[in-house]
Amino acid sequence: MPEEVALKYEIVYYPFMGTNINTERLLLMARLCYRPIGATDMKQLVWGEGPEGQRLDDEQVGRFIRGLIKSGHLGALEHWHTSFAVEGYSRVSSQQNDRHRLMKMFKSPDTLPGDEGCRWINGPEQGSPDVSQLQQSQRYVKEGNFRYITPPSFKSHPEFLERFRRLQQEIQDLQRHGLNEAGLPAEDVRFGLSNATETRFVITTNARQLRHMFNLRCCTRAQWEIRNLFNALLEEYKRIAPNIFWRAGASCDDLGYCPEGSASCGRAPTIEELRQRAGLD
Repeated sequence: MPEEVALKYEIVYYPFMGTNINTERLLLMARLCYRPIGATDMKQLVWGEGPEGQRLDDEQVGRFIRGLIKSGHLGALEHWHTSFAVEGYSRVSSQQNDRHRLMKMFKSPDTLPGDEGCRWINGPEQGSPDVSQLQQSQRYVKEGNFRYITPPSFKSHPEFLERFRRLQQEIQDLQRHGLNEAGLPAEDVRFGLSNATETRFVITTNARQLRHMFNLRCCTRAQWEIRNLFNALLEEYKRIAPNIFWRAGASCDDLGYCPEGSASCGRAPTIEELRQRAGLD
């Protein structure tokens, strides 16, 4: 019988991980935007070195980061990168993660004939994604011993749950027959897998994009498996970097309003409702 599995994740990397240096100090680099800081001073500032009286303590660092977020200077958060690994997650939900792939492009301010105002230094194929994902391949990893995810709602319907489990057993038998007895290519046999099949992946992203992922995936309207993962990640990242992820969460927690319009769950006012209250409509 295939094994039913539960969600598991691990934070693999973040700046200064495993050291006694406060990871949030990395965002002090944004002070360059407001003060004439040289390269050596920048390094000392981030690493908490330099002359006494010029070092910032953790509370000062926190105030600076929260100020960046309040002012909307979120570009600074893109300098803080992290990676996390996930298992016990279904193929149904993993496809949602691929939607977070905003591209950064470099362009010249020079205007050339026919350029319509700008000239690209690199094309889309050379863009820099804000989210990179590595996912276990069903083409190369044979699924004769696959694991699967069971939605909690199934447990309130025992007959359906039993049929679901029998289906997973039938799929496993089909996989083993195709791979072992029939000798078919794994990339073809996988066509018989269900969306409940477990996948594993690693995501690398920056703090700005991760906050945006929390906006969408911690929302009560998000699918339960996605919401469970990102709610759990949110708590972990708040512990690691409480100021970088200050006020992070569903859009209503972060922004103070719901951007879902008529699809809002009603937990927070929508933009339209705020405009009406302000007499703007």
